[in-house]
Amino acid sequence: MHHRRCPLKSRCEPWLGLVLLSALLLLCSCGAKRPMKVPGETDIEISSVTLRSRGGSKLTVDYGPLLDRLGMRKSSLVLPGRYYSEPREAEDRRRIIAYWKNFGFFDVKVDTPLLEHDKEENEVAITWTIEQGKRYRISQVRLLHPPADQWDALGKMIPLSAGETDVDLEKFRHVRRKMADYLRRKGFGHARVFSRAFVDRKEKLIHWFYYVDAGPRTKVGLLVVDGAVKTDPKQIIERSGIRVGAPFDWNQRYDAEFHLLDTGAYAASFIRAQVDTKFHVPGDAPDTGGKLRDDQIDDRGNLVARELPARIDVKIHVVEAPSQQLRVRASAEIDPTRFDTALSSRLWLRNLFGSWHHLVLEGRIGYGWLLGDDDNPGPSGLYGEALVRYLKPMLGSRLLDFRTTARFRDELYTGFHLRELTAGPGLRVALAPGRAENFHGGGLMFDVDLLARWAQQVGFGPFDATVRDDHALAKEDSYVGAELQTSIIWDERDNQLEALRGHLLAFRAALSPGVAERFNRYLTLAPEARGFLPLSSSFSVGLRAAASWVLLDDDDGVPLGPRLFGGGAWTMRGFGRNELSPMARACARDAAGAMTECHEQHVGAMSLAESSLELRFLPRLKPYGAVVFSDLGGAGVGANPFEEGVSFAAGLGLRLRFWYLPAAFDFSYRVLKNNEVQVPDDDPFLVFFRLGEAF
Repeated sequence: MHHRRCPLKSRCEPWLGLVLLSALLLLCSCGAKRPMKVPGETDIEISSVTLRSRGGSKLTVDYGPLLDRLGMRKSSLVLPGRYYSEPREAEDRRRIIAYWKNFGFFDVKVDTPLLEHDKEENEVAITWTIEQGKRYRISQVRLLHPPADQWDALGKMIPLSAGETDVDLEKFRHVRRKMADYLRRKGFGHARVFSRAFVDRKEKLIHWFYYVDAGPRTKVGLLVVDGAVKTDPKQIIERSGIRVGAPFDWNQRYDAEFHLLDTGAYAASFIRAQVDTKFHVPGDAPDTGGKLRDDQIDDRGNLVARELPARIDVKIHVVEAPSQQLRVRASAEIDPTRFDTALSSRLWLRNLFGSWHHLVLEGRIGYGWLLGDDDNPGPSGLYGEALVRYLKPMLGSRLLDFRTTARFRDELYTGFHLRELTAGPGLRVALAPGRAENFHGGGLMFDVDLLARWAQQVGFGPFDATVRDDHALAKEDSYVGAELQTSIIWDERDNQLEALRGHLLAFRAALSPGVAERFNRYLTLAPEARGFLPLSSSFSVGLRAAASWVLLDDDDGVPLGPRLFGGGAWTMRGFGRNELSPMARACARDAAGAMTECHEQHVGAMSLAESSLELRFLPRLKPYGAVVFSDLGGAGVGANPFEEGVSFAAGLGLRLRFWYLPAAFDFSYRVLKNNEVQVPDDDPFLVFFRLGEAF
């Protein structure tokens, strides 16, 4: 069956309409009404803001981020404009001076701006003239009073050295927070670090000092729980792993917060220790270098260490989640072969059978429009799933969580359905919580489930004996059996939706032993790796590589459930969803056994490989982003996923991040399909839409 590539054909209305709707919503979101005038503000709009150097030389400071922070600026697609105001003119002059000083230009001078009025348009163009002066350099860097066994580790965190001319005061100051967090994780619960820059204006030099006040290694004194009403405080303490009299560090604190949230019983958890530290809101700026009291400085200007107790009181705060909580979500996805809409819901019944005994009900119903050839459109229809799950955290062990699950799903493929019912117990162990900066989640997780399975293939085939043997297809359309599933996942991404740094490593496997009649035998192995290399706060390189194999099949073949399908908005963007797959000839026969109709059908692979490389531009707190990507993949009927050749695609993507809902549009060109170079007649232009990031 040849499936048309929607972007070049007449049946693209679904995705085209959604593109136009999303663009309209973005434009409308920028059309906010003007707020009330501030004192001194006029009705004169800003047509442009220009920064130039006195004398015509090039400004050496990257002032792009500064333009968005000025009190007077031109409106843009994502930022509202400002109106001319004399008070704001003075404020902006101070902002520009402070910005240049942050990069070591302490002698910077900023002239009164040149204002060019356009009375007909009621606009003004603002030009700031800047004399940078000489950039100061770092003369010396000193680290004072660190614990003896932490000297080298703290020293490696310092990003500057004597002679440094690439000065960034804000960057250098924030290192002190990193040092303090490191020491607290090493057991110095009171640790604080201060930063001071002494400027020699005569010699144009900066002397930089980091003062460490680590305090003693801390232990737990009094341990109490706050906020537990429907749950047992003793369970909370046991789950936290914190013990009276034991050493206490910040790793234990963050780990305990994570393990408590992982029970599903709490909306929030926070562990407060009676330590003399300063809380910093993530992302706040500027940093002062730390405030010192008068009694912390002696007569010679040296830091005086604080007198602090080693035993500290610890309080575990929890906010219990609602006993009944319903969440409903709508979604849409479009690719060249299908248009899907779905409605899903999840109902939590927490502590239904007692403290930490939960019941979860989930459901999803979707409708898929499959876009076939004009003369042979693909079938469309309903699909979905339902799930009932009982959860019991901390079963017999502090970090061992038990579950039992019953799940029915009806999956819509191109030309057929898969319906299956699974049920059975499972265990989950959080081997180690995540250490990703500014992200509470992830970590090292191990899962295992033992499931009974019933499945039915609807509309799949029929295939003759030779085709079934060649592709290891199951001889029966229904399947009854048992399956052992296991996975280990190490997730250290900074964000599960829009990752810019960190990594994810995963290995998944499933075994059906095939010991009884109609128990098909197979073993699936699926390793995966994702990595993200940050180039700046907004740019990152992302790499994903995944492979899967179906092994140990016998004469009964492998049913549809474990077979491998690739392609789509979430994986290899050179194909529509489930289109990266070997194809086989299916022929219907009449009562006499004669063939009446034949067509090619995707049957799933026994080996599959998919990889992606992305350059991501995802600026913080902005409602837009973009990616450049390339995808490579292959699917084989044997153990070699590239047996039929390599497929490769490349393209551009747009990210719209409004309403806390990341929407992605990807425009792809399939360069290779099974080693064959694609030409326009092969319909290689593809468009994808999805909610959420690809990996």
